Amino acid sequence: MTAAIEVRDATRVFRQSTGVFSGDRLIRAVDGVSFSVESGGCLGIVGESGCGKSTLARLILGLLPTTSGEVLVEGQRLADMDRKARARLIQPVFQDPFSSLNPRRRIRDIVAMPLQAQGITGRAQADRVEEMLVRVGLPGAIGDRVPAQLSGGQRQRVAIARALVLRPRIVVCDEPTSALDVSVQAQILNLLDELRRDLGLTYVFISHNLAVVEHISDRVAVMYLGRMVEQAGTDALFAAPKHPYTQALLASVLTPEPGLGVPDVGLGDLYPDPANVPPGCRFHPRCKLAQARCALEAPVPREVAGHRVECLLV
Repeated sequence: MTAAIEVRDATRVFRQSTGVFSGDRLIRAVDGVSFSVESGGCLGIVGESGCGKSTLARLILGLLPTTSGEVLVEGQRLADMDRKARARLIQPVFQDPFSSLNPRRRIRDIVAMPLQAQGITGRAQADRVEEMLVRVGLPGAIGDRVPAQLSGGQRQRVAIARALVLRPRIVVCDEPTSALDVSVQAQILNLLDELRRDLGLTYVFISHNLAVVEHISDRVAVMYLGRMVEQAGTDALFAAPKHPYTQALLASVLTPEPGLGVPDVGLGDLYPDPANVPPGCRFHPRCKLAQARCALEAPVPREVAGHRVECLLV
């Protein structure tokens, strides 16, 4: 079976100017990432801010080209598709529903924009918009309002309706609940789950919130400094993480027990500079288990008890 999404050794390098005499810095935001997502599945991608999650999302959507490697969508090279073909196949839902919606346009017109870009107009357009507003749980009367008249949860439902109005088969969700209250987050997650089942969608779900990822994902990939350091089924990864970084992330989750506070997992406050990646294993300066070889030898991905792990010590 052809994977819905396959990323093969994808790299994205940015050149950052540091001044006339200093030259440019090269930032490898995504550095040799490979994974696949089966049709109808949901891959959750987690990691600290700056690890490359959002850059990876833009590579998958075709909003940025890869510096090397490739992205395949249903067996087709994304780089070979035109914009309209990509839009019919894969759509995004971004973090902030307010900034991603035109504040001056009516909700009905916002949801219709992808249809207009494909040349779908008139009654066909109106029917599709109304159908999608109902499917995401919004009353038809909301179509005549503007985003400022809606709550945060309603605006995110509009963003989801706009993403799905072309009936794509793949959706990339980049922190789609992080700007919402906890109770509203649960409603949006349940809606996304329901839509995936009913419409047969495939998701890539990017978040820093481990609880959210655990709730919605079939598989989880953990990113660190542009690399995927661990990939596994959700239950397996949360029950028995293999990579020291994954273990530290899971240990940092707050518990409901009073008085325990925020656990100290030894990662420190500063994320390494992505333009100055440590030699060897890039996690070794923050790893409690690091040995001398970790500063010299870069780990390669290998299978460990059903987990795909980049670590010399596992």
